Amino acid sequence: GDVLSFDLKTRKITITMPDGTKKTIEMKPDDKLEDAIPGIEWARYSVKKNGKEVNPGDTAEFLNMEPGDVLSFDLKTRKITITMPDGTKKTIEMKPDDKLEDAIPGIEWARYSVKKNGKEVNPGDTAEFLNMEPGDVLSFD
Repeated sequence: GDVLSFDLKTRKITITMPDGTKKTIEMKPDDKLEDAIPGIEWARYSVKKNGKEVNPGDTAEFLNMEPGDVLSFDLKTRKITITMPDGTKKTIEMKPDDKLEDAIPGIEWARYSVKKNGKEVNPGDTAEFLNMEPGDVLSFD
């Protein structure tokens, strides 16, 4: 007899890569984003479908991906608590590639040593280099 088989339809999805380049990929409904887009450091980025954040472990079907949908990436921000030189506490958001000295304006960096969780760090270092995580505390001496 005849054999009837079914293949899952693929969907062409446009991706704006972290470096800004655009790429088109084909995804089957059961493909996970993180598997369909190789070479992404998923822990560094939030991924958005048509501007709304989604989980990279979800499938195209779960995300209701349709031809023409656009995926884009943003560096994830981390909320960091700072004990300012005057003793006040302030919370800022830092992206992995933000330098401390740029993320905290108005500080005379040459006058202070800055510490992350009590250990001295360089204000020219990035949040990623310093392995900054939500809940870390920066302070000045």
